[in-house]
Amino acid sequence: MSMPWFHVQRLPAPGEVIALDRDEAKHAMGVRRLGEGDGVTVFDGDGGVAQAAITGERDRDGNPLVRVTGAERRPRPGRDVVVGVAPPKGDRLSTMLAMLGQLGVTAVVPLETRHGVVDAAGINRARAERILLEACKQSRCAWLPELRPAMAVEAFVRASVAEGRTVLVAHPGGEPMLAVRAARTAVAVGPEGGFAQPELDAARAAGAGFVDLGPTILRVEAAAVAMAAALRLPG
Repeated sequence: MSMPWFHVQRLPAPGEVIALDRDEAKHAMGVRRLGEGDGVTVFDGDGGVAQAAITGERDRDGNPLVRVTGAERRPRPGRDVVVGVAPPKGDRLSTMLAMLGQLGVTAVVPLETRHGVVDAAGINRARAERILLEACKQSRCAWLPELRPAMAVEAFVRASVAEGRTVLVAHPGGEPMLAVRAARTAVAVGPEGGFAQPELDAARAAGAGFVDLGPTILRVEAAAVAMAAALRLPG
């Protein structure tokens, strides 16, 4: 069995000691029941991964200390994908974030849309970031997806093009999704009912292309995960 992963804000050098924060400490000592000498993996979410061991000591705040034995920097694997999506309701948002985190997307951007039923700027960001972190740990990914500020669709497309990305908007009648081979992409998924026509027109004018996800009508979270998976998975 692989060692459990825990997030740290700064990756220590070999031989250095660092404390786990409160949430990670609770999971390590309470849920996993780790103790002195047990091996763990710590990562900074920016490609840094280190092997470490519980020392049995604690810092002044009572958080357990771990000592690093070896560290490395890992390149981001696979294609670089940013997902812009109109947030779905309730638990569907949590499910979507967990899946996108497991797929190792670069970032998630809540989209403000005319037909959206959830305030993109008002989502619980602390909860959303925690879900992405837990998914990152579960999938053993050294790169933590970023939760970016909410944006309008046109602004998302323009910002993505400025980053050198191929931008793909999910919309019936576009090119087949599996035909896309760009290394750096951004995908945009609208709310139930889709993007409004002015949003589609503005996205196209800003440099986006349209892709078709097939003959069935997908929910928001299914469409976002399907697009991310098509781009992230090998093949």
